[in-house]
Amino acid sequence: MSVRIKRVLILSGGLGWLLASQLSIALCPDLGSFYQRLGAADEAVSRDLSTLLDECYSNSEYFALLGAVQLNMDDLFSALENLERSLLLDPNNGSAAMDYAEILYRQGQVTSALEMNELLAARDDLPEGLYQVIRQRARRWSRSAVSLSAGFGIAAGYDNNLNSAPLGEQLTLTLSGRPVSLEVSPEFRANSGEYSSALGGFTRSREGVKFRSRVSGSFRGRFGNSAKYEMLQGSALYTLSETSENPRWNTFFGLDHLNFGRNSIFSSSTLKAVYRLAGLNNCSVYAAIAAQYQHFHKQVSLSGIESSAGSELDCRLPESPVLQRFGVALSALKNGATRSDRLGEDRAGWRLNLAAQRPLGRGRLQMQFTHTKLDDETGYSSIFSDGAKRQESLNSVYVRYLLPLSRLGRSAQLSASVYYNSQRSTIELFRTRGTSAEIGINWGI
Repeated sequence: MSVRIKRVLILSGGLGWLLASQLSIALCPDLGSFYQRLGAADEAVSRDLSTLLDECYSNSEYFALLGAVQLNMDDLFSALENLERSLLLDPNNGSAAMDYAEILYRQGQVTSALEMNELLAARDDLPEGLYQVIRQRARRWSRSAVSLSAGFGIAAGYDNNLNSAPLGEQLTLTLSGRPVSLEVSPEFRANSGEYSSALGGFTRSREGVKFRSRVSGSFRGRFGNSAKYEMLQGSALYTLSETSENPRWNTFFGLDHLNFGRNSIFSSSTLKAVYRLAGLNNCSVYAAIAAQYQHFHKQVSLSGIESSAGSELDCRLPESPVLQRFGVALSALKNGATRSDRLGEDRAGWRLNLAAQRPLGRGRLQMQFTHTKLDDETGYSSIFSDGAKRQESLNSVYVRYLLPLSRLGRSAQLSASVYYNSQRSTIELFRTRGTSAEIGINWGI
């Protein structure tokens, strides 16, 4: 069945609905005869209706009919204008609303079209037979609201601390109340070297009437000269938010896993909720809460549940030549032990995250700084710093430059990045520092 024939059927089915809901205007003639001519002579119908404009200027039925004819002729601009006029005169004109939703869909405004379609389906004056038509097109439109994307990339880099080893070649322990210096075995010292990496991911998004959902997954593999420094990371994320250009709330559920040296090291599951408190110009302020279960496969006693609460600021300045986007997030942290034998027991602290993006040449520069402070509740161990509490602060800086490479594909980009991290601690064992740099090409990432 052609689209045009379907349109005629919809109009015919809704005729009783339209006529029952409209009050006739004395000056406007009976329009019933025009419905019999729809589909076969739309251009002639449009011309004849246009001659009645002065007489039917205040008649919602007239503009609904004229808009329907123009829709059949694929004159979406004129149809939209006349249907809007019809709905202004009578917001309850169901026939005009039916066609208006159709135009929204054809213009790519799928979410708005689905929303109006849902309102139509909920009406108690819906003529028999139209409900199924409305539900069928809702299912058809919903399929077009689903999008799928994927990407991958390759890179080469250098890391001066492949194994995240502690600083120094010696470690001071407290034995029998006295400090004793021990030499760190070479295999546990910082090892540097080149590496290659591969990454990939996918995203499936769905735009609904009330909710927007997204499922994404990603992986990254790092490979070098030795298998003991190989690293595999995998993550999955489900996002649910309000369907809006600037949603008030977002919820996240994520899973992460880390393999290092071909052994499972760390897994986590995270639940996070964000609510927009206020908006000012191009900035939004959010409240955020999160909880993360952390499991260490090799050292189960280190496992815990980390909860956080704080606020976030997100500013988007697309026309700014300095910063196109920047964000600030500040949160309080509480890492509770899941086992009674965890050294240091519970931990508490805070985290600050700064992120920015700006144009640079033909590409864009992305920057991120993170500071995390966590202190143990009790002394860590009698053999480290004579039983002192572990107090740590971690600083990390990430800088990446992305440059479009149109010759290699529309989504191809050159990616060059530098990552630096430094962890200070009252206990020597946890003092680390590392820098890595890599360059590569990605598609769709």
